[in-house]
Amino acid sequence: MKLSVAPIVLNHYFDTDKEQRTVLEFFRDCGFTCVDYEIRPQYIQDDEQLHAKKLRENLAELGMTAPQAHAPIVNPFDPESDWLTVFRRSLEFCKIAGIPQVVIHSGEIKGASKEEFQAANRDFYCSLIPYMEETGVCVLLENIGHYEQDYYLKNGAELREMIDCLDHPMFGACWDVGHANLYWKKDCEQYSSVVALGDKLKALHIHSNAGYFEKSHRHHRIDMHGLPYMSLYDSVNYDALIQGLLDIGYKGTFNFEVNVPVKTVRYSFEYEGEIVRKLEKLPLDLAKQYNTLLYNIGKHMMETYGIFEG
Repeated sequence: MKLSVAPIVLNHYFDTDKEQRTVLEFFRDCGFTCVDYEIRPQYIQDDEQLHAKKLRENLAELGMTAPQAHAPIVNPFDPESDWLTVFRRSLEFCKIAGIPQVVIHSGEIKGASKEEFQAANRDFYCSLIPYMEETGVCVLLENIGHYEQDYYLKNGAELREMIDCLDHPMFGACWDVGHANLYWKKDCEQYSSVVALGDKLKALHIHSNAGYFEKSHRHHRIDMHGLPYMSLYDSVNYDALIQGLLDIGYKGTFNFEVNVPVKTVRYSFEYEGEIVRKLEKLPLDLAKQYNTLLYNIGKHMMETYGIFEG
């Protein structure tokens, strides 16, 4: 299995509009040859999709691939959003860039029951089918939501149910390991969810957090997007995940969606009338060491199970 990475963290270091190749070279130097490409809204504004054309050229020249992408996060049930244009253009972006599949989040509906959520999102996703068929780009649904929402796609069985309801071969699943871990194994255990997804599982978002504890007991449901082994309380069970992937014959990449090494959430500190940000992020050379460690952790996991592909 090949290792992959979502390069979104470098948005804090580079102008990713203009320095696309530099970003790709950074991760290639860390060991990664596959990326989960984030389609930022500005990438799909120009008529000719120049960013997508350049991406295809750079990937080919660097010996890299983008097996999957992530569309901008837009709620299709927000009456003020131009969601159809955003997602249509995202599919066109992927076609131009040579990316075969893209993650598009389900829409959030406040106060919705499961039946209402499924019906509305079924209509939303089905509206994308003509553009999927025209571009040849598949759409992946992701398990994402917040435990205080009335309903969301929480585990593998619910995600599979939604995909089966769409009844079209170009829909699949992206299993987000960290999101599942927030709700603990009673509802979202990794192995059973992966097995439930079966042949519909096409991609992964892998990151760690401390999972679910009672509110009075240490961390409580924080979507940390951290490295594996980041903490004593990092509770993702990677043995369960990988065994599930093996049992279903998963063919995709082992893709990390890790936000390091930038502190995007911290208390503000003011000194002598100025906000101090000196240690808000690591220098670029240490950021490279951090992501090289991420690659080596993934390599260790894959080699332990005898499935590493360089």
